[in-house]
Amino acid sequence: MRNNFPPVADLAGCLRQLIMQVPAGRVTTCGDLARALGNSVAATWVGHYSLHHEHGDGCACHRILRAGGAIGGFVAGSEDDKIRLLRGEGVAVSQDTVDLNRFGFCDFITERPLARLREIQENIQAKIVIRPRRRIPKLVGGVDVSYPTPETGVAAFALVETDSGRLVWSATVSRRVAFPYISTYLGFREIPILLDLLDAVRAAGRLSDVLLVDGGGLLHQRRAGVASHLGVVASLPTVGVTKKPLFGQFDAEDIAPGESRPVVHQGHQLGFALRPTSGSRRPIFISPGHRVDLKYSERLVRRLLTGRRLPEPLYWADRISRGKG
Repeated sequence: MRNNFPPVADLAGCLRQLIMQVPAGRVTTCGDLARALGNSVAATWVGHYSLHHEHGDGCACHRILRAGGAIGGFVAGSEDDKIRLLRGEGVAVSQDTVDLNRFGFCDFITERPLARLREIQENIQAKIVIRPRRRIPKLVGGVDVSYPTPETGVAAFALVETDSGRLVWSATVSRRVAFPYISTYLGFREIPILLDLLDAVRAAGRLSDVLLVDGGGLLHQRRAGVASHLGVVASLPTVGVTKKPLFGQFDAEDIAPGESRPVVHQGHQLGFALRPTSGSRRPIFISPGHRVDLKYSERLVRRLLTGRRLPEPLYWADRISRGKG
């Protein structure tokens, strides 16, 4: 199954190469580096990397500044240490700020890997099938991924009896996860480990007809959230469920327990906001992933709600992935 998933760039390695291109006497920003990677949404991750990477001799991370030229933190010391290094290279620092018009550098040689991954998502989006589905299966599986460390993922599959909500079987897979968390690119972080998990589930003869995924489906900037992405590459009907609104507009004011409201973008309905219980004022967000439609997605999730905020397959997949099942 994993042969359907293309190799993913070593994003940290790409970032290290970009940082090395910043010459002495010049500086860059997290935003400039993110744009060189291919998408400005990566700026938050670039900032996190700059403060948590493995620092060594010759590392030029002191040349990474915040937006507007603010000095920001330094993985190998204090802000004063960072200023001292910059001044030693001829960079003028005034009031903990550098003039980017004078010292800024953004002429990177880059293959823009995130732009290439965006093209993959657009190709995935073109392959998504949205179609009606009638039968609610007797057993429904759910998958979720937890991260005991930033680079270790634990993916869990939970198989639940639809009528009773009873957990009947589960499986987990643990592996190193190299791709970082970057908004809108979650599929490239989670799909490889989820495919490993589904291989194990399929080998055990426990793969369900429909799969709930902790992640967006059509509710995604490119309508290719992790649920849709997984559905296409694994050739499975999938429904995406999230606890936070990742994309689209909706009105949740005074939403009643059990009530659902449309989530739309540019006049197109992509999913539902559903308040599952009276005990939870926050809705969950449901969207088709692949080979299902809006109506079926909501109908299936409602059948699997038993008084908790999440439908049972995802409730159990979350707990099991965190070692609490």
